[in-house]
Amino acid sequence: MKSSKRKICQILALVVSGVGASAAMAVPLVQGGGSSLVAPTIGSVSQANTEIGLFGTSEATFTYYSVGSGAGQNAFLGNQPTFFAPGLTGTVDFANSDAALTTAQITSYQAGLGTTNGPLIQIPYIVTPITFPVINAPAVTSTTTPQTTPGQAHSIALNDDDLCGIFSGNFTDWSQVTDPEKKTLYPAGAIKVVYRADSSGTSELLTRHLAAVCPASSATKAGVTFVDSLTFSNSFPSGVPANFVAATGSGGVKTQLTSYLAAGTAAVAYLSPDYTNTFLAPSSSSASAQLQVASLLNAKNSTYYAPTSANATTALGSVAPPATKGLASSPANWVPTSGATYTALANPASGYPVSGTSQIILSQCYASAAVTTAVHDFLNDHFTSSTFAAVVHGNGFDTVPSTYQTAISNEFLSNAKSWNLDIGNASVCTGTVTGR
Repeated sequence: MKSSKRKICQILALVVSGVGASAAMAVPLVQGGGSSLVAPTIGSVSQANTEIGLFGTSEATFTYYSVGSGAGQNAFLGNQPTFFAPGLTGTVDFANSDAALTTAQITSYQAGLGTTNGPLIQIPYIVTPITFPVINAPAVTSTTTPQTTPGQAHSIALNDDDLCGIFSGNFTDWSQVTDPEKKTLYPAGAIKVVYRADSSGTSELLTRHLAAVCPASSATKAGVTFVDSLTFSNSFPSGVPANFVAATGSGGVKTQLTSYLAAGTAAVAYLSPDYTNTFLAPSSSSASAQLQVASLLNAKNSTYYAPTSANATTALGSVAPPATKGLASSPANWVPTSGATYTALANPASGYPVSGTSQIILSQCYASAAVTTAVHDFLNDHFTSSTFAAVVHGNGFDTVPSTYQTAISNEFLSNAKSWNLDIGNASVCTGTVTGR
C-alpha cells in the first residue's frame, strides 16, 4: 500500500513538474493591428517572408490584425482589442497607422491611460508612396515616362490637375484628362473611382496632398474642398459623386479593381505599392494582380516619378528627428502634422509627390517583462536587421532614413543619451505606472 501511494506521489510530482516546465516555456501573446498598408510586410507566423514570420515564436507570438489605421489608433488609445476583432480579449500592445496621431489624441491619452500604462511612443515605421492604379486605361504611348508596371517600359502620366479633377468628381471620363507629357486629352472612356470607405491612413496621405494642391487647381470640381482626413468622404459633405465606388481596406480596393479589370471597366484608385504589382513590390504576397499604375509629374521640379520606395524617400527631403530631450519626449514631434515640415511633405520639392511615413504606436511600459523584451527585440530587428529591411523593400516601401534609425535606437531601444525614453525604462515604469 505504501509502495502504491509512493508511486502515485511520484507520478503526481512528474505531472506537476511537467506543468511547471510548460508554464516556464510559455511565450506571451503580443497583439497589434491597424494599417492595412503595412499588413503584408508585418504578416503572420505562418508567412516566412514577413517580419512576424522571421521573428518567430521563441520570445512571443505576435499577431497582427489588418483593420485600417483609424481602427488601429482607437484600439491602442483605449486598449480595446475589439477594434481588431469582435469578442477579442487581452491587451493591445501596439498599433500601426499611416496617419499620425493628433496632438489632441496624444494629450488625452497621456492624461488618461498613460498615467498607468506609461508614456505613448509614436515613431515612423516605413516610408511609403501612394500609388494610383489605372484599370482598363488608355494605351501607353509615352517613350519617356518611367516604368511602373511589369512588362511595360513606360507609364500613363498624371499631374496634380488630373488628380484634383478625377478625385473631386469633375473628370468622369478619360477624355477630360490631359496627358501632361503630350498636352493632349486621353482617348474617351468612362472612369469609376474606387475610394476607401473606412478610416484609412492611405486616404489621409492622399487627402493631405490634395488639400495642398487642389485649391489652386481649376480642375477641382466646384464646391469640393479637400480636407486632410482619414475619412476620404469628409471632403464631400453632400456625398461622393455618382461614379465613386466604396471599398473597405487595401484588400477591398484591390478586389474591386481586379473585378473591374476582368469586366473591362475603366477605374482609378489609390493604394500602397504592396497591393499593386511585382515591379513595385517584388516579394509582396498581395501583389499578384499586376495592376497598371500611373507615374506622377512633380509640379515643383517638372519631373516624372514612379511610385518607388526610393522616390518616396526623396520626397521626404531633409526631414530630421527631434534633436533634444524636450522635443523627443513628445510623440507629436516624431511625425509632423503641422508647420513648415508638414507643408513640405504634403507637396514635396522633388521625388514622388504623394509620399509619407507609416507609424508604429506603442507603450513605453508593459506589465509583462516578457512582452517588454519581445516588443523591444521586434523593433530592434525591424530598424537594424538587413533581413527585415529586405522584407520592407520587397513590399515596395523604404526603411526610414538613417538619421531616424539612429535616433530611434538611441532614444527608444537603448538609453544612449540618458533621456529615459527607452521601452521598459526602470525609472519610468515603476510604482503606479504598471504598464499595459
